[in-house]
Order: sequence, then C-alpha cells, then structure tokens
Amino acid sequence: MKIIETRALENGAHRNQEFYGSFVPQVPNGWAVIPEDMPIPDTFPFVDIEVENGVVTAMTAGVVPEPEPVPEPPPTAMERVEAQVAYTAMMTDTLIEEV
Repeated sequence: MKIIETRALENGAHRNQEFYGSFVPQVPNGWAVIPEDMPIPDTFPFVDIEVENGVVTAMTAGVVPEPEPVPEPPPTAMERVEAQVAYTAMMTDTLIEEV
C-alpha cells in the first residue's frame, strides 16, 4: 500500500510512504491512498494528483527541478600556502621553471 501527501512541498514533490505485508495503516488527514493498479509516472514524487474521498483518482507527471549546483569547497590551508608561495615567487622574479 502506498500513500501520498495531498499537498505538494515547495519544490513540487509530494511526501509518500509505502507499506508492505498485511499491515494497513490508518491514513492521516491530508494524505491519500494510491490504488495498486494506478500507473506511477517516472517523475514521482514530482506529480500532480487528483484526490476524491482519500483516494488518488488521477496522477500525471510533474516537473522535476534541476538540482542546485554544489559550491566548490574553500581552498585548504596547504593550497593557500602554495598559492602565496607561487605569487611571491612571481612578484620577486624567483619562480623556478620546471624542467
């Protein structure tokens, strides 16, 4: 049994839970049961749903947001020292050329 929160989150996704076996939970307010035979779009949980009497009657594909880029980590202490050494060497014209 699969249930879904009827209100979407800010990003368009719906919280959902799946239960296995003979355990049948009481469906909380604001949630609905997804029928076993209902096709689930590839964009799940980013879907648009229609609910009637606590049961999902229609589910269509929603828009999956693009992931936010992960910022680059700040330079390590060693990288900062190496950059300072290279800068000082270039400014004092003492940079050693690689052979």
